[in-house]
Amino acid sequence: MSRFHRLVFIAALLTLATTALPAAAQLSLQWIVPAAANVAGINGTDWHTDLSLHNPHSFQLPVMVQFLPSDTDNRVADTLALSLEPWATFNLWDVLGPEYFAVRGTGSILIIADLSLSCDPVTDCEFLVTSRTYTINPAGGGGEFGQTIPGSSTWQGIDWNSLGYAAGILNDGLYFRSNIGIASWSEDWTSVAVDVQDADGIIVESLTIEVPPYGHVQERLPTWIEGGSLVFFLEDGPEDPLVFGYVSVVDQTTGDASFQLAQPSTVGFATAKDGVGPADRRKGPAADASMTPRVIDGRGAGSQTR
Repeated sequence: MSRFHRLVFIAALLTLATTALPAAAQLSLQWIVPAAANVAGINGTDWHTDLSLHNPHSFQLPVMVQFLPSDTDNRVADTLALSLEPWATFNLWDVLGPEYFAVRGTGSILIIADLSLSCDPVTDCEFLVTSRTYTINPAGGGGEFGQTIPGSSTWQGIDWNSLGYAAGILNDGLYFRSNIGIASWSEDWTSVAVDVQDADGIIVESLTIEVPPYGHVQERLPTWIEGGSLVFFLEDGPEDPLVFGYVSVVDQTTGDASFQLAQPSTVGFATAKDGVGPADRRKGPAADASMTPRVIDGRGAGSQTR
């Protein structure tokens, strides 16, 4: 259990029994985009995030979208309420920009089917989430480049019974740099350890990252590594934590980046703490349920342009 017992959990949390499908076969009724931005970067880069939500059903699907700023206790969060039209894709171009959340900075984004839905069967509430984070006018040359950051569902998170693996890490300080990040879907503070391994599997450094409730933390990887790996695992937290580790490898010359989500697995896990696995529950939003969300009409979303 976390030592931060004074923090009060005020987020809604619902339990939903589901039948696990193979990971590649799943849409979901609950998503997190682990990293999003509306911020200036190194060497003149200017990062923005487009968020896309697709409704595969023949009926409208109401969803809730919450931005969770970095380094912040987000148990109360700004909320957008959207209605996705049948078979339509709602594109929130520059989602952190002036038309939607109107914030500068970085963080993660929660997207869940409206909690008032019965979701019986579960597939009635499932939809697709993806995003792209990109920089405008890279190196003053016009155009854009960026990285796709797919939505991640609960089965892709790291809990007490799993580790998260990422490989092929480049962080030489000259040609490439790496940023590591954690997005939390947890009601309390979590401590996440990251073992940095060289290409031969030798642990060359172990880091600990403290993540606020429903928080997001991203920092520069301090360790030289060429083609090695990262192993993410929980050190401290509540009974039912869920975190998403990732790494973004950036070309130092161009600023071009590639995103890699740490893949969860029980392989190599020596000890386990009793808890509820991510496939066994429906997670709630970060926001206090008493908040009144800002409503956006989702009709005609597929025809929006930026």
